[in-house]
Amino acid sequence: MMRFNIFHRPGSGGHYDIYRKQQDAAHRLGFRTTLFLLYSDLFDERAVADALADRETFGDEIALSLHGLRGPGLSGITNGQRCIWLLDRERKERALSLIVAKFRQVFGAAPASVGSYHFDSSSLAALKRLAPEVKTVVGGCFEEGVRVFHGCNHSWYLFNEGMPWNPWFPASSHTLRPAADAADSAGIVAVPHLLRDMSLSFEGRNDFWASHPPNVIRGMGNDASFCPYDLNLVDQFRMQEEWNGGDSYYNTFVGPSWLDWNHNSEYPPEVAWKLYEKFLRYMAGLKEQGELTALTLAEYGDWHRAHKPAGTPEVYLAKEMLYGSGKHYFWYCDPAWRLTIDASQGGSIGDLRPYAGKAAVATGPDTPHRDIGSYPYLIQSQHRSGNAHHCYDGARTTLLLTHGGETLDLCNYRTKVATVARTDDATEIRLAPITFGFADGLAGLLATTYRFTRDGVLHIARAVSELSDPSATLEAAEYFKGAPGRTEYPEDLHGIVLETDGPAGLRHEFDYSGCWLESPHARRAVAIIPQVNTRLELSADNGTGPATAAVCAGHLFSPYFTLKLTRTLRGEGTLKSCLKIIPTAM
Repeated sequence: MMRFNIFHRPGSGGHYDIYRKQQDAAHRLGFRTTLFLLYSDLFDERAVADALADRETFGDEIALSLHGLRGPGLSGITNGQRCIWLLDRERKERALSLIVAKFRQVFGAAPASVGSYHFDSSSLAALKRLAPEVKTVVGGCFEEGVRVFHGCNHSWYLFNEGMPWNPWFPASSHTLRPAADAADSAGIVAVPHLLRDMSLSFEGRNDFWASHPPNVIRGMGNDASFCPYDLNLVDQFRMQEEWNGGDSYYNTFVGPSWLDWNHNSEYPPEVAWKLYEKFLRYMAGLKEQGELTALTLAEYGDWHRAHKPAGTPEVYLAKEMLYGSGKHYFWYCDPAWRLTIDASQGGSIGDLRPYAGKAAVATGPDTPHRDIGSYPYLIQSQHRSGNAHHCYDGARTTLLLTHGGETLDLCNYRTKVATVARTDDATEIRLAPITFGFADGLAGLLATTYRFTRDGVLHIARAVSELSDPSATLEAAEYFKGAPGRTEYPEDLHGIVLETDGPAGLRHEFDYSGCWLESPHARRAVAIIPQVNTRLELSADNGTGPATAAVCAGHLFSPYFTLKLTRTLRGEGTLKSCLKIIPTAM
C-alpha cells in the first residue's frame, strides 16, 4: 500500500489564485491536503480564512512552513536569511519563538506539522522545545547538495546529502541520520521534500527528477504534455513494497510559481497544469483501486510511529528509466550505514554513509560546519572519481582478478541486480554473473552476492564458475578505497590509522606517503577514521584461507586510504569476505 501526501502553500498576488486552483483540483478528486502557511501568511486574513474553511469542509491540515522567513518582527531577526538552518543558534530560537507564537495566536494551537527544506539538529531541537505538539516535519531534500549547487549557478546553499530517501526518525545529533532507537531520536517523524529518482539522484542533479511534474519539465523529460516518466516514477516507488513490508510512501509539493509562466520552462503554464492534473488523476485512480491511501502529514506521522519502529532497514532497487541505459542501483539504509551498490560498475559500492559513528552536525555561522549540513561519506564515487577514467581511481570498492600477469577490474564490467531477498535479520542481493576473459584465453563467470545484516556487516561472496581451464589459478583482491568527506573536495586525512593483523601485523598513521604496506598470512585490513568516529574492517571469512592484507595512505594527488585483501583461488570456487563498520569513541 502506498501512503500519499499532497502539500500546497499559498502564493502572493496572482499566485494565490493558482494555489486555490490547486486546492480545487485536489478536492474534486477526493483528496485532503496539507496546507503549509508561511509566517507572512499568518497576517493575511484571506489566507487564514480559506485555510480554516478548507479544514472545516474537506478535512485539510493547516501546517507551518519555514520558507522565506520574512514578515512583521521576523525580518529584523533574519536580515534576509531565508533558511532557518543557516541562522546562528540564538537567532534560530528567536525566529522560531516568534513564528510559533503567531501560529498559536491565529489558530489556537501549535502546528502538528512543520515544513522546511532542511532542519539541522539545533533548529529541530528548538522547534520541538517550543512546540512539543509537532509530530511530523518535512525535514530534508534527498541528495540536494554539490551538484544542485553547481546547477543553480553556485547559488543554492542547500548541502543536504546523505539522508534516507523515505520517511525516517531523525537522530538528535544529526537530523539526516536515522535514529537507532527511541533514545537516539529527536522525537519526531520526518519526510523528504519530494521523492527522488533513485538512479538519477546518484548520477547527477536530482532536483529535475522527482515527484514534482513541473520539475520534470525543467529537466526536459517531457514532450509538451506527453510525459510517462513522472507516472513511471510513482510505479517504481510502488515496486519497492515487495521488499519493504508491503509499504511505500510518496508526496508532492508543487508551489504555485511552477504552474505559472516560469523561466525554468520552455512551455506555457497550460502544459505544467496538464501534467500536474494528470498526476493527481493517476493517484486518484490508485486510491479507487485500493492501492493508495491519502493522508495529511500529521496522520502519516501517526501511522509511521505505529508501524515503522526506529531502526527498521529500508531498501530500494532503482532501475534507470528515463534514458534507457538499463542501469541498476541498489540502496540499503539502516542505523549503521547507508550504502549504494552500483551494478553498472560491477557492483561497486558507489556511496557509503557511516551512520554508526553518529557524527554530530549543527549548521549556522556559529558552528564549524557553517552551511554544510550533509552527513559525511566514506565513499562517494560521483564526487570523488570512483573508477579510474582520467588519472588515479577514487572512492569505490571492487574485486581485482589477476592471472598470467594481467589484472581485470570488476568495475569495468556492467551487471544488474538479479534478485533481492529480505528476512527479519538480513537483506541479500545477487548480481547477474559477468563473463571475464584474460589475454591467454582463460575465461569464466563471476557472480557477486551481498548480504546486509543489521549489525553493520556486509557479507560479500564472489563465486567463480565455468572456467575454461578448471585447474587455473587466480589471485583475487577485495579492494576498498575511501576518504571521509562532505563535498567534492578532499578533507584532511591526518589522524586516520591503518592496521593489519597476522604475524607481521602493522599499524600506520596516515601520512600521505602513497606507500603500500603488506602483511602476509593475515585476515584483516582496518582503517580507524576519527573524522567520522568509525572503525572499518575488511576481513576474510573464517571459512576461507589466509590472505595478504595491504593498506595504503594515499598521496595528495590521490588523497584516500585503501584496504586490500588478496587470496589465491585454485580452480572454481567462492571467496567470502566481510566489510564491517564499528563505532569508535566520539
